[in-house]
Amino acid sequence: MKWYRLLLISGLLLIVIIAVAKTKVQLERVQVEGIEQFHLDLLTNEESDYLLFYPADIRVNQDATIVKAINENGEIVEEFEIVDDKFRRMFIHQKPTDMDTLYVSLFGEATSDNYYYTFDLQRLSFEKVELDYFSSNVGVQNLEHYGEEVLFDTAVSHKTSEQNIDSDTFSVSLSNATTEQSFETEPDFVPKSAPLLGFQERIIYGLSGRFNQEGHYENAGIGIVDMAKENVTYEDFQLGGQDLYPLYADDDYAYILSEEGTLFVYDREFRYHATYPFHHLPHQDMYYFEGEGTVFLEENKALYLVQSEEDGVTLGLLTFGENPTFQALEKDYIQKDAIYEILYYDHVVNGFIYARKEPTLIC
Repeated sequence: MKWYRLLLISGLLLIVIIAVAKTKVQLERVQVEGIEQFHLDLLTNEESDYLLFYPADIRVNQDATIVKAINENGEIVEEFEIVDDKFRRMFIHQKPTDMDTLYVSLFGEATSDNYYYTFDLQRLSFEKVELDYFSSNVGVQNLEHYGEEVLFDTAVSHKTSEQNIDSDTFSVSLSNATTEQSFETEPDFVPKSAPLLGFQERIIYGLSGRFNQEGHYENAGIGIVDMAKENVTYEDFQLGGQDLYPLYADDDYAYILSEEGTLFVYDREFRYHATYPFHHLPHQDMYYFEGEGTVFLEENKALYLVQSEEDGVTLGLLTFGENPTFQALEKDYIQKDAIYEILYYDHVVNGFIYARKEPTLIC
């Protein structure tokens, strides 16, 4: 069986793919009804080595998802047009406990849909996952999560189907799709765009801080939700308003990163200690990149990205454990002044790691 290398492209990557895909002749597109009906048997050209997905995008009047199969030289050899009004621009997420699966959430339109998609890297096929345990549409806002169960936050509260806006505060919900439990966040303690961590029967989420009327930054930190008891506690590690980012959780530890690079490690008893995996580097301006700076190679090791304005990007291996460490990669192809976005790890095809370096794609 021939393995195809897949590049799932969100709307943010559209320009990048146009730069690397080229064709010598105009190809006739094969029409497919529904994203779940696209599969390997539709490919007929032996030179189809990579699959590029361009999701439907109302900004450019593109009503269908376009798939282009290209060869090793970047030439387009087959094209498909997938008609599916439920599928559009997307974010993808991969977790090390299930490396064969990419979790796909949608964005870009004013809808609140109770579903998400998965993509199987073995079968190269999409599957729509309906969330039928809600009484109304709540929307899948952020599907980035770690742990055995599937976690996400919603666009509106699952209780009221609204954001409960009151003055300058509002609330949404956290949900566990595996157990079909949800929790409405307290007003003004809403989740930021960061992973949700399933750890010791709790959900850890990052708080989206804000500036109050006096200009002081407040409500930064993390929330720790006990779904069974329906309560939440908050923690800021006495950092005086620093943003915190839930980074990862496994069976033994949960990891919370501060904006200054301190990595707090929770154990099973929810005792924590501070670690400093980046202490040997010059000070970085960015220790965390939302949704694009991490890809796991195995359960305790991730390819990780930090950046400083003075020294540029540093790409390295972040190894997790009781005392995490970071080792910078010294490779000729890593350019300090480039902008990288790490996409996902395809362990099926020769262990390729897909990343974007403006203005090209690398693997």
